Amino acid sequence: PLTRAVTGWPPPAWRFAMCDVGQGDATVLSAGPGTAVVVDAGPDPAPVDRCLRELGITRIPLVVLTHFHADHVGGLSGVLRGRSVAAIETTGFAEPPDQAESVRREAATHHIPLTTAAAGEERRVGPLSWRVLWPRADAWAPPDGPNDASITLLVHTAGLRLLLLGDLEPPAQRELLRMPEAADLARVDVLKVAHHGSAYQDPDLLHRTAPRLALISCGTGNPYGHPAPTTLAALRSTGATVLRTDRDGALALTGAGGPHGGMKVMRD
Repeated sequence: PLTRAVTGWPPPAWRFAMCDVGQGDATVLSAGPGTAVVVDAGPDPAPVDRCLRELGITRIPLVVLTHFHADHVGGLSGVLRGRSVAAIETTGFAEPPDQAESVRREAATHHIPLTTAAAGEERRVGPLSWRVLWPRADAWAPPDGPNDASITLLVHTAGLRLLLLGDLEPPAQRELLRMPEAADLARVDVLKVAHHGSAYQDPDLLHRTAPRLALISCGTGNPYGHPAPTTLAALRSTGATVLRTDRDGALALTGAGGPHGGMKVMRD
């Protein structure tokens, strides 16, 4: 059963954390003591730096920047501050160009190699493993721009399956369902809801994933209306427990997969 606690931050043996960075994304995948893979950096350096300090992260084998919108890459300097970072991985669709150039400059300043994600890539760091599902090489100039070029990860840790969708819009979400790996998306433990819970979600993907826990990163009083009431209703109709950083603050997942795994989510 999924349980919720409200004390103790960070919880011991946490597996996944969603930082509260306002209207943006920054998530952290534990890869061992003091070590984590960081996915996106939020819009500002200070909140993500504070989150990583609270989590005790000093070593980052990889920073994944799902796409180049400022609410995902603007806080990169905060991720790098005082930490050992081995590599930064980005999407191949370098739009907006000013943000893509900013990431390149930041990486060069810190002498961190940049790599480009490709569908099918599989990697492991300690207890953590993941596969890149998207983008495909022929999808770097998608019709709906940078959002649909978001790096999408299917993550495995402690028997848990987590699907991180970046800011994918319905066109790319539908493409995911047409891929051979679509069968692996059924009934994931955790869904990082695309695009801060915007109204633009493919209902078939939500029903295929049918997550136990749906997490939304969004800012208090944001002008976009995120998360959309229709998206919240669609997620709850699948049986998901829905939590959101604008109301629940930073979130951390503990426990393991399976019927006796005791998955828990805690709030900061």
